[in-house]
Amino acid sequence: MRIAYILAHGWRFAGWSIPEIAERYHFSKQLAAAMARLGHEVTLLLLHESARTATVIQTEPFRMEVLPITFSAPIVRFGGDISLPLLRRIRTLKSDLLHIHGCFYLGVPWLIRASKAPVVLQWHGGQMLPFQRASLRAPYRKARRIIIPFPAVRELFRGVVPSRDMFEVVALPLRPEVQAAIPKSDYRRGVPRLLYVGRIPRPGRNLLDRRLDILLRILGRVGPARFFLDVAGDGPGRSSCEEIVRQEEIEDAVDFHGYLDFSKLLPLYKNADVTVVPFSLLDITGTWVAQIQESLGVGTPVLAFSPDKTFSENELGWRISADPDNGAAQLRMILSHPEAIEAKGRNGPPIVHGRCDEGIVSRQLESVYRAVVS
Repeated sequence: MRIAYILAHGWRFAGWSIPEIAERYHFSKQLAAAMARLGHEVTLLLLHESARTATVIQTEPFRMEVLPITFSAPIVRFGGDISLPLLRRIRTLKSDLLHIHGCFYLGVPWLIRASKAPVVLQWHGGQMLPFQRASLRAPYRKARRIIIPFPAVRELFRGVVPSRDMFEVVALPLRPEVQAAIPKSDYRRGVPRLLYVGRIPRPGRNLLDRRLDILLRILGRVGPARFFLDVAGDGPGRSSCEEIVRQEEIEDAVDFHGYLDFSKLLPLYKNADVTVVPFSLLDITGTWVAQIQESLGVGTPVLAFSPDKTFSENELGWRISADPDNGAAQLRMILSHPEAIEAKGRNGPPIVHGRCDEGIVSRQLESVYRAVVS
């Protein structure tokens, strides 16, 4: 089967150059490689702000091309990139199926219309802006399937996608290094160690994006003697977050490591008591968000923000309020129960390995693709 994957956003949000995209891990590359190993002919098309012409940056085990961005909508912080070269490339693709990563990017309607092959969409976060509900309704009818990581995501499409039969629940694959890692067995009882992994965006108002700034405000209210936070990542918001650390007087309890190779990141996951993914999540299932999967895979539970500023927990972690005062009270309560932290941590590896094994995920996707093209 000839499969084309589309990742239609720029990389300013992460600060990655084209060589860094080629070198570093990204889920889209893992999926493309996994399908190539199953014998399919795979192409991955990407956008980048620095690209001036379409450039092939890899041919094996799958073809990877980077194309220029024509226009970026200033009102859309992420996913507002339009590429006329990408649309032209899609029209000339000789593929049996087009798989678009991202459901709510501004260019999705044009990408779907440009494709001559059946289209599969995959949700990777976010929600529709009000004006998109009308603009996406017709293109979604043309799409054959929408892949989501857990059932609750269906609610984001209510009133726009006419049939629940369009949805397929498929996890993101677990990163190979985590799949091979031995989960930790030692759950210590010292000063609780927290971990943040990923890009650091500028502080904003959107709880659907990573809000390290809010986490730091919460930790300022928890008190520096009650935790230690490792920050592994970089991005345009790092200097702002370092200033918040100074304002909250928690400099001795926070360490900014910058971007780390995964060989250095894995010990931090194992050494942490809780990994924090500070944005709003509909659920914690272990089937979505790389940092959640990586943390749970080695036995460290996770904490995120709830969509409605309430507190909830399940077998894998907690969702707390993004309000600094309420969030701090809830976090103090969590950190005061190390036995619960250990129990949730031990739940993680069998659940994540069972749901997110790359072989299982790639076969599930292959089954979806064959149903679509048959």
